[in-house]
Amino acid sequence: MTLWLALLLVIMARPPCIHHCTSEPYRFFGRAAELALLDAALEGGRESVVALVGPGGQGKTAIVQHWLEALFRAAERPDGLFLWSFYRGKDADLCLRSLYAYAEGLPQPPELSASYCVDHLLPRLRRERWAIVLDGTEVAQYDSGSWMGRFVHPELGRLLEDLASDPLPGVVVLTTRFPLPSLASRRHARLISLSRLDADSARALLVSLGVRGEATDLDEVAAAGGYHAKAVELLGTFLVHFHQGDARQQRDLPDVPHVEGISDDEYRVACVLAAYQRALPQETQDLIALATAFRDPPTEARLLEYLASSPVQTLLHQIWQRTYPPLAQRPGNWLPEQLQQLIDLRLLERVGRASSVAVIDAHPLVRRAFEHALGPGGQRQSAGTRAGFLRGRPDRRRPDTLDEAREEIEMFHAYADAGLWTEADSAFVALDNPKHRFLAPVLERDLLLRFFPGGDWTKPPLWPGFGRYRSLAICFEMLGQFEDALAAYREEDAALRGDALIALGRLEPLLEQPLVPPPWQTLWKAYRCHALCLAGHSEEAVALAKALVPVDVYEWVHVFECLLRAGQLAVLDVRSILFRPPHSNEHRWAELARRRMRADYLHVVGGETNIYLENEYRELLEAYDRSGLPWERTLTRLRYAAWLRAQGETERATKTASTALDLARQYSMRILEADSLNFLARLRCQQR
Repeated sequence: MTLWLALLLVIMARPPCIHHCTSEPYRFFGRAAELALLDAALEGGRESVVALVGPGGQGKTAIVQHWLEALFRAAERPDGLFLWSFYRGKDADLCLRSLYAYAEGLPQPPELSASYCVDHLLPRLRRERWAIVLDGTEVAQYDSGSWMGRFVHPELGRLLEDLASDPLPGVVVLTTRFPLPSLASRRHARLISLSRLDADSARALLVSLGVRGEATDLDEVAAAGGYHAKAVELLGTFLVHFHQGDARQQRDLPDVPHVEGISDDEYRVACVLAAYQRALPQETQDLIALATAFRDPPTEARLLEYLASSPVQTLLHQIWQRTYPPLAQRPGNWLPEQLQQLIDLRLLERVGRASSVAVIDAHPLVRRAFEHALGPGGQRQSAGTRAGFLRGRPDRRRPDTLDEAREEIEMFHAYADAGLWTEADSAFVALDNPKHRFLAPVLERDLLLRFFPGGDWTKPPLWPGFGRYRSLAICFEMLGQFEDALAAYREEDAALRGDALIALGRLEPLLEQPLVPPPWQTLWKAYRCHALCLAGHSEEAVALAKALVPVDVYEWVHVFECLLRAGQLAVLDVRSILFRPPHSNEHRWAELARRRMRADYLHVVGGETNIYLENEYRELLEAYDRSGLPWERTLTRLRYAAWLRAQGETERATKTASTALDLARQYSMRILEADSLNFLARLRCQQR
């Protein structure tokens, strides 16, 4: 390769993309075998997905960070280098959109469906050499039950499972505390269980921190930390700061009762933190508890503003009855110096590279230990204070994008943590239907799941006033989780289940029940005429469709599909479908549905063959793919394939219908699957 070409490739290469990066600086020892495996995988080895699995604090994040630092310095970097820490960014949907934005060179995550992002990422990652690190994926996995270890976000799971099924030029690296049952059987996945520090590495870590003593003394320190990387690091830092690094002082650590339900690693860290709590003044301990309470870590400036705010002073001095001087009355540099001291003690972490805004965070084990120290009552009080601060900040305004909604969502979670469910519900309402405005049904689903214990919506809600099952069911439908949608609809909304029933091909309820109570009679009849036609009762279906006077686009869709399948579309006046009352304000989905029906009408009744329909179908497909509505994505592809076949474009028609078949199978849409198979069979006969 010539020098100028090499320089051109360096210029054209994507810069590394680090979201919610890990803390700096850090000490790293050992793990040579794991690093060698990651290097080999990146060079086209057998492993496409490598997962480092083990308890928190064992050094999983340190391994991938050390590996990435070497890639930053390498003369030849991969085509893409992306890191996302779920510890700092818990939104899997945002992670996928950020990865797509990085791949496409976009300045910020677009408001696209995760399915669209995954569909476009898969072919790119199969042809380009990428290093992707997803740190702390246990945040995005089920933590209990029969689904434990599976990914909560279906599209994140699909991306990883597909990548682990084929060889890749690069590698995807995960770190997690939980098992990965969906990846364990994939041919090109490798799951590595991390053990604790060996004696040599533990001693080297302590010496690097400044701990002094004989080898036996250092071994005692490491044993006191259970050879657990984070516990040993915290204990070594404690000895250096409070005992001049004398290893023998670890023998004076306080005894801590073993709390039921915490792991041995959490217990080791709790023992060390008990020593910190004994050595630190009360105001410093309060600072740690307040700083680690945010769901998404705040910037340093926002945290300092919070600590000096009136709600925090009320919490500390009126609720917790603290007697030390108010934080807001300390000298101007006192709070920043306190934060820096806690960062030096490794209790807090300043996270962020020079190119990004730094945030203040803590290791998950440290965070959980201080949550236990506060107790449930203190946690609720702290959460309520945080929500009050976010609600009353002077720069608060209505968010127009997902990114702008970050603090509004933080406020919602703070109210939920505080058990203030009425306020949480009001915060949710203020977001104004994210599934419509933000193209993010996953976000709305996850917010609604906060009202249930452990996010399990099949259990009674934590708040008796919860009444948003209908919104939850619609989110499930938009995500293609039709079984969950059927179960989520309450009895009073049973008449709204028609979309999910038709998508799954379960027509019996629609066929057996001719009427439903008000106010859903017309919608139910629209569902029913569609179901009758699908079941082969065409005459009865058409008679019912002709007798209906649909009011909104949702009713028109099913009447239209009935008449189209029955070959009676000519009886419709297309202007009735396109009519919108003056000054009406309908969302994007209704507009797309009208456009889709108009295109089908022009194709079937008008016999349109011009370029207009070509462009219209392509725009509709792009819009539905971007929004992630599986039923509409599949149905529109079949209609576009039919139009292509009419133009003699059999190869493109076959490809389009094959994609429709894949979608129908992925989301268990049995009737659309049968339609796709029939269409492909007719195409094959035509070609022969």
